[in-house]
Amino acid sequence: MKLLSTLIIFAASMLVAAQDITPADVLLPGFPTIPLKLIPEYVKLYNMCQDSNINGTYVAVRYGDNDYTTFKYNQCYPYAIDGNEAEMAVFCKSVTCYSNPNPDCTGGAVPPVPVPLVAKLFLVNVADFVQLLGQGATCQQNGIPPPL
Repeated sequence: MKLLSTLIIFAASMLVAAQDITPADVLLPGFPTIPLKLIPEYVKLYNMCQDSNINGTYVAVRYGDNDYTTFKYNQCYPYAIDGNEAEMAVFCKSVTCYSNPNPDCTGGAVPPVPVPLVAKLFLVNVADFVQLLGQGATCQQNGIPPPL
C-alpha cells in the first residue's frame, strides 16, 4: 500500500522542462504547470539547488515556513528537521531514492523498492503526505535524463 501511495504521489507530481528556470519559463506549452502561487518558491529552490557549491547536490528543500537546505547524493534527507516537516522539494538532478523508517535513514528501505525521480520534479507536502513515505530518504545519482 505504501509503495502504491508513493508511486501515485510521485506520478502526480508535476515536471518542468526549462534549463535555466525563471518564472516565465515555468509555464511552457505542453507541460504540466506549477500553480502560480508556487512559482517563486519553485524558482528559489531550483536555483538554490543548481547554485550549490557542494558537489553532488540534487535537491533543495524548504522545511516549515523559512528553513532552506540542500542535500547531496547518499546524504540522509530527513522528512522533518527540528519538528518542521519538508514542505516543498525541488530536484535539480535525477536520482533514485529509498525511503527509510527513521529520520537518520537507518532501519532499511521501506518499501525496499527504488523510486526514480527526474530532474526538475517538485514535491509539495499536501496534507502531510510526507509522513506516509517514512521518515527520511537516501538518494543516489541515476542516468535518467531530465525532460526535454
